[in-house]
This record gives sequence, structure tokens and C-alpha cells, in this order.
Amino acid sequence: MKTLWDKGTSIDDRIAEFTVGDDREIDISFAKQDVIGSLAHILTLYKASLLTQTETSLLGRELLKLKEIAEQGELKPTLSDEDIHSTLERLLIEELGEIGKKVHTARSRNDQIATDVSLWLREQALELAQLTLQGISVLSKLAKQEEHTLLVGMTHMQPAMPSSVGAWALGYASLLLDDVQNVYHAYNQAAACPLGSAAGYGVPFDLAPLDRAYTAELLGFERPLEPVTAVQGGRGKPEAALLFAASQLATTCSRFARDLVLYVNPQFGFFQLPVSFTTGSSIMPQKRNPDVLELMRGVYPMIQASLMEVMSLSASVPSGYHRDFQRLKAPLLRGLSWTVQSLEMLVHIVPELIVNQEALNKACPNEIDATRRALELVVQGMPFRDAYKQVADEVFSSKLPKVNGPRLPVLTEAFEQVEQRLSQQKTYLAQEQKQQSHHLQTMIDQLLSLNASISL
Repeated sequence: MKTLWDKGTSIDDRIAEFTVGDDREIDISFAKQDVIGSLAHILTLYKASLLTQTETSLLGRELLKLKEIAEQGELKPTLSDEDIHSTLERLLIEELGEIGKKVHTARSRNDQIATDVSLWLREQALELAQLTLQGISVLSKLAKQEEHTLLVGMTHMQPAMPSSVGAWALGYASLLLDDVQNVYHAYNQAAACPLGSAAGYGVPFDLAPLDRAYTAELLGFERPLEPVTAVQGGRGKPEAALLFAASQLATTCSRFARDLVLYVNPQFGFFQLPVSFTTGSSIMPQKRNPDVLELMRGVYPMIQASLMEVMSLSASVPSGYHRDFQRLKAPLLRGLSWTVQSLEMLVHIVPELIVNQEALNKACPNEIDATRRALELVVQGMPFRDAYKQVADEVFSSKLPKVNGPRLPVLTEAFEQVEQRLSQQKTYLAQEQKQQSHHLQTMIDQLLSLNASISL
């Protein structure tokens, strides 16, 4: 294995494999970001007169090729590479010789991976927000379709008051709107650019005058992360912010799935899943199991464990870089992947739910109108506590009169609020996606402009 820190001495094979761990596989997820960060770095080096125009153009040309390979998922470390950073530099040296050796000037793998992770976090946060908004849309649509479908409201898992399928579905849409705010918070927490901080203490400015604000702008960050000591001191915080947002989304998805596991049970029968959405038993021929919902229900503790793993790792070390940070990547990828899968299932399942109106109506006896009956007596002039006791006697003696008036909740304002919030979130998301795409294209255009102005 050839390392970037090779000084001519060998490393014990077992030590090498232990320290590399599963980085080769994990780093594939950050390959595109490693290339994009390198594109910004060579332009910064050119601005600092540390690369010539020709060198920058040649490096940029090769990096753009590697970007296409990375986007196809084919830029992968080999057994001769320690990580994705080693892969990138090796490939540039193979193509460009001495010029390829200059790409790592004034850069450390410490700020390189921190930049990769921040870029990845921001991209994934926007994708997660978009998927969440899809979940909100399908739930809102179900709510509108079933606005007037009765559903027993329960407290302590006991019949409580009349509600509706519309109110139930719209409630989860509203919760996801709250959750998406956490996603945007995580997106903004990764808004400062680590690149240029090198190993954690910067580089001599008189020798390498890196314009970190320029680097940050190229990459679509709001600012450079200052001071440079905050880069490694803050490792794990952006990851934890996104995993916290993921855990809140998973809480909503898990509770939604928990409801449906009950509601599709034949003892309730409020909903049915399509046969193709269920699994069977290897011994009981009649079984139609809602495994997909049970697995969604079980996602939250797994994501919470990933969050705790990240927070514990980053809190256990003093300031500066430590190899412990290598272990932040696996729980981040794992936790986000489970969240995405759970949301994708929600988006897939909700439109296919089969509503059993007969079962829903049967589960709503007159007793759940007891609160309305008490309030009717209050309106007629009876003190509430006396009305409460009278209605309790009526219920227990099976003499509760049939209550007149609407049983379904009015959702007009709730629909308006959810639709307004959803529209605002869609607008914000579109703006941020457009801005990120613009920054990337601007950086590529700068490189292409350099290429066009010289003869390679």
C-alpha cells in the first residue's frame, strides 16, 4: 500500500490494515466531493500563484474527468490506496506526472475530508428535505381524500373522541414540516468551509496566501470556517446535526408505522395494505404480515444509536485532529441511509392504503361523543363539572342520548396552514438547490475559461 505520508520506511501489514479499516469502501460515498473540493483547491492555488495557469488547466481537466467517473460511482480506492484522497492523487500523478504531485500543496487530508463531509452533508440535507416534502405531499393528499372519513381518536389506546382519517394524516404531514426545519438547520450548520485550514492550524500565509473566502464561495459555502482551529475542534458537530434531524424524521415515521401496524390488524381493520406489500409465514398459510411497517417502526432506535456513536466519538478527544474522527463516517452514512429508506417507504405506501370505512364507522360508538354531550349541557347553562358527572352517569347506565351536530373535526385552517408551510419549504429548497448548482457550474466555467485561453 502506497501512502501519501510515505517517507521511505515500511509499515507493519496488520497495523496498516487496522488503521485503514473499511475506509476504502466508505470513501466511495465521498469521492465526488473529494474531486469537487480539489477543483476549488487548485483554483485557490492558482490565485495564490502556487500553480501556473497551465498546471491548473491540466489538473482541472483531469479532475473533471474524475468527477464524471465519481458521479457514476466508479471512482474507488484500490488495495494500493489508503483512502479516496490517496486514490485521487495517485490517478493525477499517473496522468500528469510531476504536475499531479502539486495538487496537495498547502492541503492536509484533515481539511480535505472535513470539506468532503461538509459538502456531502449539504447535498444530502437538500435531498433529504426534498424526500420529506414528498412525504408531506402524499399525506396531505390522503388527508384531503379522507377529510370526511370518521376515525376514532384514542388516548391511552382507549376510544376517546371522534376524529377523522384526514386529521390523522394531516397531523403527520404537519409533524414532517416541523422535522424538515431540523434538516435545514443541519444544512446551515455545515455552511462554513473547512478547506484551507490544512492539518488544523492553517499554512504560513506569507508562503501560501490562500484566499479562503474565495474557496468557500467556489464551493457554495457561506464563509470560511474561522479560526482554523475550529475546523478539527468541531468535527462531528455537523454530522450530529444531520443525524439529529434524521432521528426526528425517524420518530415521525416510526409513530406513523406504529399506528398502521395496529390499523391494518384485522382486529381493527381500519386500513388494508395491498397484498403485494405484505409478507407471509413459512408455517401459517393465512398470514399477511406488515413487515415493511414493522421495519419502519424499528428504524428510530437504530438512527438514535448512530447519533450517539457520533456524539460520543467527537466528545472523547481533545482539540486538534485525531484518527478517531475516521470512525465518524460509518454511523453517518448508516443512519442517513436508514432514514432515507424509511421515508421512501412512507411515500410508497401512503397512496396505496385501502380505507375500510365500514370498520372505521363501527369503531366509533356513541360513547365517544360524551365530551360533546357535556359541552351541550354547558351551553344550556349547566356548570361543566356538573355536566361532566351527569354525562358520566349517562354513559355508565347506557342512557347517553344520541348527540346532534357534526362529529368530524373542521380542518379548513389546518389545510391552509400546512399548504402554506409546504409551499414556503418548496420555495426555499428550490432556491438552495439552484444556488448550489450555480456555484458548481461557475467553478467549472472558470476552469474551462483557463483551458480555452492556453494551448495544452
